[in-house]
Amino acid sequence: MGDLPEAPALLALARDVLVNDLLPLLPAERRLDARLVANCIAIAEREAAADLAADTIFRELEFFYKRERPSPSRFAGASLSRNAGEGPKRSEGGEGAEHSEAGESAPELMYRLARELRIGAFENSPEREARARAILWRLTIARLRLANPRFLAANGFA
Repeated sequence: MGDLPEAPALLALARDVLVNDLLPLLPAERRLDARLVANCIAIAEREAAADLAADTIFRELEFFYKRERPSPSRFAGASLSRNAGEGPKRSEGGEGAEHSEAGESAPELMYRLARELRIGAFENSPEREARARAILWRLTIARLRLANPRFLAANGFA
């Protein structure tokens, strides 16, 4: 855990100073460049916030799978996609890759969730299905915050 304030707040502050304090001082021919830099900072801010959201979703997935640990062979042969070779490769424990207590990385947990949704693993458990849907909803909102924040704001999800 880093010191406060976190990266998104620092980037928001930098963008605010650039747009509100420095931009008016620049000659007209340099203002477009400054706006480009401000937009890049806004993108970096959204990506930093998305990283924080991804960490939270990873923890939710860990908890989701920690409560019930099916044997690895339970869903053997079930493919996530229509292309049998798709999916994350098992990592060799490289640095920077977070893993759950069971040793699964975030992409592996997402792959597992998607695969189990496709094969109907939660159909007989309304509680697990509801929890899986809640995780998918948070993931969808997190991705929209990154890719299309105006859509969320326009639809009351600011």
